[in-house]
Amino acid sequence: MKQMKFLLVALMAVVMGISVTSCMNGEENNGPFPIGVVAKLETSYSGYFKMIDGTKLVPTAASSINMPMSSGMYAVTGQYNNEDVDVNAGAITFTLASSSNIDGTYISSTEVTPDITLYALEYQNVYPYLFDKNTLVIPAMIWAKGTTDAEVAEDSKKHSLKLTYDEIEAGDTELILHLNDVITEDKEAERKVLTVKHQAYDFSDLLSKFGGKLKKITIKAKINSSSYDLKHANTKDGSFEIDYSKITQ
Repeated sequence: MKQMKFLLVALMAVVMGISVTSCMNGEENNGPFPIGVVAKLETSYSGYFKMIDGTKLVPTAASSINMPMSSGMYAVTGQYNNEDVDVNAGAITFTLASSSNIDGTYISSTEVTPDITLYALEYQNVYPYLFDKNTLVIPAMIWAKGTTDAEVAEDSKKHSLKLTYDEIEAGDTELILHLNDVITEDKEAERKVLTVKHQAYDFSDLLSKFGGKLKKITIKAKINSSSYDLKHANTKDGSFEIDYSKITQ
């Protein structure tokens, strides 16, 4: 059976969902509520993660031992109570359970050939997005193998999601990227389980090549919603566009 695991990309979605549930139940629910977000650790000394909307996620003193030592993009999980939300300070104090680095490989101009397809580039509310003007987050829908969550998680480590770009010429306003799923081990294994692997890419170096004229980012990949096999009859070229002209932060 196909499995898809979603990591929420904005805590506001969680908060809004809880608010609706509480209203529907006609009672107040103070928590604890789960957190599952993609967030940025700008420095290891800051003591907090920053979400896409700028909200700070501040670990409790007891759970701060789980804070990573290196800056970067992370998949963060934990829990909080209503009383931990400080609207005026734009911060949430929470119990940090885990933080997994999701920084992807360097974006290269060297062409890469994928080993298998991706399920899709977008599915319902799961699609690539910009965390900020320099950071692209891709919730890659990959084909994995395994019969348990642990086995699927272990196999996902064997997927190196390489992002490459087409040559950029003077006057260009579109950045064209290619997402390739390269398998580092067990290349010949059958992969029939669908899961999501988040990766974040810093493309600030590429921005300088556009001289402030970048308007659109197009992500391309080989996709197939029924098979991981590149040679399968349903394998096709997929694409997803992001309007960069609307980015202000």
